[in-house]
Amino acid sequence: MRKPEVPLCWFNRHTPIRDRAKWDGTHFISTCRFCSTAIRRRSHGQWLKDWQPAEDSQPAWL
Repeated sequence: MRKPEVPLCWFNRHTPIRDRAKWDGTHFISTCRFCSTAIRRRSHGQWLKDWQPAEDSQPAWL
């Protein structure tokens, strides 16, 4: 039996949507199950808010 998960997003400890995790060449990236923030895996089991957000294809002034 699985224990209930506690969202720890306020403490920058996120839980990924595991079936949507992707490898970007340096880290696994995903979306947090609880707060929908872009997250990146720093080490085994440690998912943090993405510190390298993807660049937009358009400049900010457009």
